[in-house]
Amino acid sequence: MKPGLISTIVFCLLSITACAPVHPKIQELQLPPERIVQEGYSLVPLNEPGWLIAEKNQYSLVLGKKGMNPDETIAIQAMFVRLAEFKTTEDFVYMVKDGQAKDTDPQRFIVKKHEAVASSIEGSSCVKSYLVTEDKAAVKRSGKAGNMVLEALTLTCRHPKNISVGVNVSYSHRYYPGQGDSAFIEKATRVLESLKFNDL
Repeated sequence: MKPGLISTIVFCLLSITACAPVHPKIQELQLPPERIVQEGYSLVPLNEPGWLIAEKNQYSLVLGKKGMNPDETIAIQAMFVRLAEFKTTEDFVYMVKDGQAKDTDPQRFIVKKHEAVASSIEGSSCVKSYLVTEDKAAVKRSGKAGNMVLEALTLTCRHPKNISVGVNVSYSHRYYPGQGDSAFIEKATRVLESLKFNDL
């Protein structure tokens, strides 16, 4: 199993910062937000202004929001991942954490913290991971020099209707050092815990 967390989040953040201003079809979420129903799962975005639907198809969803400066971005991303077989909860935790570590390019990212623990949603086996990296090559709209921080809380759950399929939901924030959101964990947890499963 390879969730592709970092590469997917970076792609999502680039889509938000680079594409949103030039694509008039990108839709802003209405408030208060309603549950977004996808094939196999659904979730509820945060009740905050400024969230855009950067990408939405049958299986994946990317929501983005600009931060306080042109280079700062916040994203909610959900997608299906293929899961290998695992026998124990510990195996699942290791599989997710190892997949995320392998997806993190050491030439670009300096890992500051990476934790993964077993969790569950609606009785389904899940792994919640928290990752903080320093991005040495962040693509910026401003051209400002200096590294940025990429912080992400992710939930990877085995789908109760198909054990070979997982649902991966992440809430991420890219910002300059010292400019993080003190409510990051609270907001991210609210999004992740809104996950519900439906038929595939």
